[in-house]
Amino acid sequence: MVKAEDEVIRKRQRARARVMALLLGAFVVLLFFITIAKTGMNW
Repeated sequence: MVKAEDEVIRKRQRARARVMALLLGAFVVLLFFITIAKTGMNW
């Protein structure tokens, strides 16, 4: 019984970790594009 509950908890944690990773990745990309836009694309 405890094993099954632990497995469900682990699955939820993995799903939450994936969502957080995607959100953080999107945030980094957003900051990157904002920085590029602020510099006026002067490469």
